[in-house]
Amino acid sequence: MVIGQPTGVLIPFRNPSFEDTPRASASPAGWQSYTPGSTPDILPGAWGLDLPAQEGRTCLGLITREDGTSEDVSQGLQEPLKNGFCYKFSMYLSHAPKYVGYNNPIRIRIWGSAKRGGKEQLLASSPLIDHSDWRNYKFQFIPAGDIRFITFEAYYAPGASFKYKGNILLDNCSAIEKCNRA
Repeated sequence: MVIGQPTGVLIPFRNPSFEDTPRASASPAGWQSYTPGSTPDILPGAWGLDLPAQEGRTCLGLITREDGTSEDVSQGLQEPLKNGFCYKFSMYLSHAPKYVGYNNPIRIRIWGSAKRGGKEQLLASSPLIDHSDWRNYKFQFIPAGDIRFITFEAYYAPGASFKYKGNILLDNCSAIEKCNRA
């Protein structure tokens, strides 16, 4: 055993299903955005969207814009993720076919940072989410430094040559757990 190696690590997110009062331009309880102009939506209900959450009453909607800006949410972790160790978690992702003009499919990028609101390390990225049903996506990563904050950021399709209006829906994040490296 390596000294300082985390054992039995299970780090739950606070409010992993983004439960809160449905409304536009708000982060759900336990989550916050530190990016100017980032105004996530708690769905269903906001902007007339009536898509059901995957788990619980509400889910989170994030968008990208034509001007190159996008929305994100962050959370401080209850325990830091340690440099050089393997971690994994999953979340359900979906795409709303109609989202007040932000209708194109996008993906989610997962960032880690030692400081609040930072995007120091790109830990993982989903494929393009172009389906309107909820599907579970698994993420695995090895931080290159200790991580105290995690950020979920809406982002454009891989290889996109222009910025565009798109949306992604997030729900039901599992706890982060240590994984074995093969």
